[in-house]
Amino acid sequence: MPRLETTLAEIRAHGGRVTPARRAVLAAILDAGEHHFTAADVLAAVDQAEPQPDRATVYRTLELLTEIGLLKPLPLNGEAIVYHRTDHRHGHVVCRVCGAITEVPEQALIDFASTLQQETHFTIDADCVAVSGTCEPCAAAMTHA
Repeated sequence: MPRLETTLAEIRAHGGRVTPARRAVLAAILDAGEHHFTAADVLAAVDQAEPQPDRATVYRTLELLTEIGLLKPLPLNGEAIVYHRTDHRHGHVVCRVCGAITEVPEQALIDFASTLQQETHFTIDADCVAVSGTCEPCAAAMTHA
């Protein structure tokens, strides 16, 4: 797993220790298929790891990875902080009804940022874009109600 070893090297370069528990946390983060996860998701993913990382290790690792720029915390759905891997650039649309989070592809985000900059002369932080709206299933349910 080259990404795991590369990330462990980045942690060491920033003065962080690499323990078996921290390695398990990092593996769970890198295995997060949709690149979004909460601390609770990571805790559940490492539940069977040996040694099993405790809650403090998970939170400290998330904090360290945020400090060194590998993760970005995003308050996407108004509940738990959702972490986003910075090696996968994209925006987000969040359903205001069910809370579903859908990724916006990078090119669509670039196009949106360019249009917004032209229209408003405002440059957005593309890694933090979360647009609220209604997903297709919720919109359909509302029209049938």
